[in-house]
Amino acid sequence: MKKTFRENSQLIKPFNKLFCLFFIATMTSSLVFLSGCSAVMAGKRSTNRGDSKVLVVGNNRLMVEAELGAPDMCSTLEDGKKRVVYRLDPDAHSKGGRNAAVAGHLVADILTLGLWEVVGTPTELAAQDQFHNFIVTYNASDIIESVEVFK
Repeated sequence: MKKTFRENSQLIKPFNKLFCLFFIATMTSSLVFLSGCSAVMAGKRSTNRGDSKVLVVGNNRLMVEAELGAPDMCSTLEDGKKRVVYRLDPDAHSKGGRNAAVAGHLVADILTLGLWEVVGTPTELAAQDQFHNFIVTYNASDIIESVEVFK
């Protein structure tokens, strides 16, 4: 007994709806899980801690710490001098700049259905943080005597 076209189409309709739901769910989950790599990388970038140009011989420690915050490491030398280390990224962006980059990557991901990652991820890899260690020696009066920079 052969089925008519109408009977066959009744069997296909539920399959089409199920397929469409599966396709939409797959695309949505792939956008959520696969996209966002460049946005996450942009979000993990360090923000600007302060201007490293304040680290010049003759400046006061209070002025330096007001600009850069507390040092990452501090040690006292035997003659009353202090040696401190600041770990800074001289090219770091402000929080607003970092948030704008994250928003830009997310919008581009959504508009291109995730294809932006082909461009966005290498761009973020090229823009990774490049920290420098600034080793500052203060005299007993908390005035900078020397500054060394290690990349």
